Amino acid sequence: MNSRERVNTAMRRLEPDRVPFDFPNGVAPSVMEEFRLRSGQEDLYDFFGTDVRYVGGIGESRYPRDHSPYQHDIPPRAWVDEWGIGHLPTESVLAIHSHLEGFIYPMLELHTPQDALEYPLPDVDADYRFEQMHEQVQYLHNRGLAVVGSLACTIFEIAWYMRSMELLLMDFVDNQEFAEVLFDRIIEKRIMQARNMTRAGIDILQLGDDVASQRGMLMSRPMWRKWLKQRMAQIISAAREVNPGVLIFYHSDGDCTAIIPDLIEIGIDILNPVQSECMDGPALKIEFGDKLSFWGTIGTQTTLPFGSPDDVRREVTKRFETMGQGGGLCLGPTHMVEPDVSWDNLVAFVEAVKERCQYKR
Repeated sequence: MNSRERVNTAMRRLEPDRVPFDFPNGVAPSVMEEFRLRSGQEDLYDFFGTDVRYVGGIGESRYPRDHSPYQHDIPPRAWVDEWGIGHLPTESVLAIHSHLEGFIYPMLELHTPQDALEYPLPDVDADYRFEQMHEQVQYLHNRGLAVVGSLACTIFEIAWYMRSMELLLMDFVDNQEFAEVLFDRIIEKRIMQARNMTRAGIDILQLGDDVASQRGMLMSRPMWRKWLKQRMAQIISAAREVNPGVLIFYHSDGDCTAIIPDLIEIGIDILNPVQSECMDGPALKIEFGDKLSFWGTIGTQTTLPFGSPDDVRREVTKRFETMGQGGGLCLGPTHMVEPDVSWDNLVAFVEAVKERCQYKR
């Protein structure tokens, strides 16, 4: 069984030869540096034999937007992306070796629906952005790999990166027309992106927004339903108009248990990352495992950085025994592999999946 068959079998809640695995958020720069030194190679995913590759299909814009009216006094170290969002690398020792940065919000001074309508969004939905994707997906399929089309930070996150989380949550209450215009403009682009990715032949469409903290939802369930549920459903529907069998992956850090029934209702097949520090994975498997698969589950705040290699192996085994039966599990770190994860623990994770997570045929 190759990786593509393994992932598709597992995510459709059947048992493959073994549990697939992935690094869904990648690894920190310092981890890549150590990998290169130890292996003499450049592709960590090929080296470890992960089952999944990600495609985005974006590339450089042929028609860049001018965000200078919205961004003032940008520090020399900062850079502005095509959404107009300023990115400011932090200077701490930890941040230099990881992926941490601050945002400079371009929509802070906007107030009216017309402001939201006139703000220049990038042409991420343009057909030319996806010209090479079909060939890229076919190449990966020919290698036997499963392909995920990534639309991470789908609605809520990309909106607050522009607006700021504080103002956007306030807009939900006292400036609703502004938020509606902004969200609907984003959704229009996401729908076209989803269609283009699905036409290219991806196996899985990755959606998601961080809508929870480790203590529960960032907003009430009714508020999430009002602003995000049906908009996310529109994207899913658009993808399945192209390919009814495409799998839909939803990401939210934190404890998003409250909205799991809603996610299932709108067609989500896979939940990620199932953060072990704040979600009870085995209980979720019992309650929702007949309708939902799980991707991640290996803690990046506990076992991976602070446990021993034997602790990592035990956690992998436990996840397989409590969440892997009947399929429905892809193992991976619950977030980026940060600098405090040792090389030995990373190797132990991969070895444990390959050696301890095989199904009896």
